[in-house]
Amino acid sequence: MAPEPEEKDGEFVSTGSVLRQVLFGLVVAFSTLMTGFTSAWPVVLPKLQENPRSFNVTDQDVAWLVSVQGIVGMCTSLLSGHMVEYFGPRKLLLINLFPTFGLWLLMAFTSFLSVLYLCRIGLCISTYIIKSFFQAYIAELCQAKIRGAIAALPELIISVGVLVIYILANFFSYEVVTALCAVPFLPLFFLAIFLPESPYWLMRRNRTDDVKASLQRLRGQRENVNNEVKVLTRTSKVQVSAWSQIHELRKRENILPILLVLSILSLREISGQTALFSYSVYMFRQAGVEMDAFLCTVLLGCVRVVTTIIAVPALDRAGRRPFLIGSSVICGTSQLVIGFTLLMEIPGASWVPLAGLLIYVAAFGLGQAGIPWILMGELLPTPVRSIGSSIITFTYCLLMFIVNYIFFWLLANIRLGGTLCLFAFANVILVIIAYFWLPETKGRSLENLEVAFVKRKRLDQNDHDSNHEVTIELPLS
Repeated sequence: MAPEPEEKDGEFVSTGSVLRQVLFGLVVAFSTLMTGFTSAWPVVLPKLQENPRSFNVTDQDVAWLVSVQGIVGMCTSLLSGHMVEYFGPRKLLLINLFPTFGLWLLMAFTSFLSVLYLCRIGLCISTYIIKSFFQAYIAELCQAKIRGAIAALPELIISVGVLVIYILANFFSYEVVTALCAVPFLPLFFLAIFLPESPYWLMRRNRTDDVKASLQRLRGQRENVNNEVKVLTRTSKVQVSAWSQIHELRKRENILPILLVLSILSLREISGQTALFSYSVYMFRQAGVEMDAFLCTVLLGCVRVVTTIIAVPALDRAGRRPFLIGSSVICGTSQLVIGFTLLMEIPGASWVPLAGLLIYVAAFGLGQAGIPWILMGELLPTPVRSIGSSIITFTYCLLMFIVNYIFFWLLANIRLGGTLCLFAFANVILVIIAYFWLPETKGRSLENLEVAFVKRKRLDQNDHDSNHEVTIELPLS
């Protein structure tokens, strides 16, 4: 079992500094509203099919419009790491927020199917580029004492975005729902203009004066940031080219955290979380749930929002590791109970699938929903943070596409009960990996976490950014 380090970031954080970091972090977090909207938007396509314009949308078009996000995610993730290092996270965020307002409006009122496809692809590109670096950007802007709470907010915002689209789709037309999706992104773009650039990125570019200016904006003009500048000088190695980052992957302390986060996110996706939310209506119908399937789906969305709200303040109190392990245990158990109930065809148990999925969604919102992305921002070392994020995001999108693509095949061949049991097995493996190899990141500075995967050895005192650093031995096997 991986030991839980006692070392915490013991620096004093003033109220004014906390407020500034919270405000900046909120702007970055709200950019993930794009993820919630783009993932939930296909729910309004049936209304477009029922009231066609100058073009018809077939079921095949719907399938492509839904699945294109996985394909786009794979393609953009290959370039996103290089783009972050070239532009910087602040400028890249602005570049991707700028066209979204117009794309949503154009998609709402276009009379051409080809334009609908192009707008959908453009929005997915912006979504997945932002998705590949927003957690790292939040982690680099916020100090350890508040980083967990801010880093948990994006998942809450995504959940709210999904629920908002579900509710709007029940009351308004395709045009109105799609046009309303544009509303938040124009003011969000102007707010993002005032964000400071990541001091870590600036240090990797050897822009030391700009590093201090960025930290002063984040912490406040009266705060002394000289110590932070010194720490960044020691720990943020200059690694801006793709080739230099690939070279850094050879080092154990760089590749191990990438593999760890990659395995957690991959198993989370193999456990079927995207499919369960995307095809919930089909699942409820096949399971024989007596309640209306669309109403059941809205209940899932509400439960996810509520539990995500609970998780935001709790992550900095209880820590990431216990929440992820506990969440995965409950998710896997819920899937097994539903699966065995359906396979055994127990009479009078039609309520079990709904109750089980509500429990699954509650546990998912408390841990699995946001923690893997938080870990990506916290655990990936500075020299390989961009390329590591790209590798992880590419694999995540590939698995998302595969699981969603074969879901109907699984239902046809092993039915819903067998599919859920298969998904539960992935959760079992996730629990094992998190229990034995995942270190706790709560309250630790990014500089402290840089040494978390170094072989246990005697460190020189000059390499410490605090009085006593704790290192963790993480075996390859």
